[in-house]
Amino acid sequence: MPIEHTKEFGIYHWDTFDNETLLVAEADTRDQAIEKVKERYKGRLRENGADRVDIVDREGNVVEKFSVG
Repeated sequence: MPIEHTKEFGIYHWDTFDNETLLVAEADTRDQAIEKVKERYKGRLRENGADRVDIVDREGNVVEKFSVG
């Protein structure tokens, strides 16, 4: 996945049906990124969700991942 974000952390949504990954938000800290994911996907975060949301740092490392249904 190419890095598109300019802040410290990027939030990427991977649509498994279309096999597309989109940058949906950015954050300065990991905690801010987690909060943005929780707000955006409220009620849709679940262990068996088909789509995935990754929080990625500037080096391209996935530091958190969430399943979204």
